[in-house]
Amino acid sequence: MAMKQREAVYSSTTEVLASKGIEFMPTVTDVRDVVTTEIRKEIADRVVSLFKSGQVEFKGTDANQAKLSDEKLLRNYVTGLITNWFNKDTQLNGGTKYQAKNPGSRASGSDPQLKEMRLLKKHLEAIGNTEGVARVEEAIKARLAEIQADKAPTLPEVTADNLPDFLKDLAV
Repeated sequence: MAMKQREAVYSSTTEVLASKGIEFMPTVTDVRDVVTTEIRKEIADRVVSLFKSGQVEFKGTDANQAKLSDEKLLRNYVTGLITNWFNKDTQLNGGTKYQAKNPGSRASGSDPQLKEMRLLKKHLEAIGNTEGVARVEEAIKARLAEIQADKAPTLPEVTADNLPDFLKDLAV
């Protein structure tokens, strides 16, 4: 059975660090602090070879098959994969819970109204219309709030008659 991509990054990282004599303690050592460009390249080489030998899970989509047949595409994919797991895997990042730098930046990417507003904002920024940019930013915030409100879970209604008398005043 093929290993998961996370496991491939973890095992390759620990093997390379050990071969370089760098002490690594899972959930304590943050590899981002000790991995150099040279070491990162060596980790990537190992992960690429694991992919090529079929030892790593990789869905059989056309895009993935293209990556496997093109060294440059596969290297680009693996570079991003390593960065992703260095950030997210608590064994590799010193036990830190991952926090997205721009949470919600991909939110509502399929909303046509938001797409157009973001495009308009870029145009206004390009021509230096700061007042227009501010107006568009407010409209984007309002639209995101509207979308979030639509996604909010609806709670079942509380039937006050089924509650004890001392709690009935809390039912809305």
